[in-house]
Amino acid sequence: MVTSVVIIILSLAMFVYWFRYSCILILESSWNEEQAQVVAMQNKLSIGSVTESLAQAVTAEELDKVKDLLDRDLKLVVALLSKHPEFQEAGHSLECRMLMLDYKLMNAWYALSRTTAGPRAHNALREMAQVVGYMAGEYGDQLATARN
Repeated sequence: MVTSVVIIILSLAMFVYWFRYSCILILESSWNEEQAQVVAMQNKLSIGSVTESLAQAVTAEELDKVKDLLDRDLKLVVALLSKHPEFQEAGHSLECRMLMLDYKLMNAWYALSRTTAGPRAHNALREMAQVVGYMAGEYGDQLATARN
């Protein structure tokens, strides 16, 4: 009985570690930041200003404003991906699904750490911004491919 519990806990810990490491690798890989910036400018996304806003954010209320902008941007990018049937496969890739789950987990982590408005809350928002940028880059890549 004790052995089973230890194995389950270790397996869960290894899965969480694998998932986090995989998400970090995806976000640090060579995704198309140029396409993300183009999509952001065309659709008035605030991805570019999030880094500046995070640097200036000190209070939990200021961080909440950044989080709200990220939530709005993600909804817009997901709507853009779902609006075009030919782009839906980009939004359903394993990487995008993992990153959407990572976004939700970072959102929960932010909710837990926002009261201190410390580096953990900033890091969670920074990673959420990277996820939105990755998704916007995927949309831009698919759009550029469809035009060619």
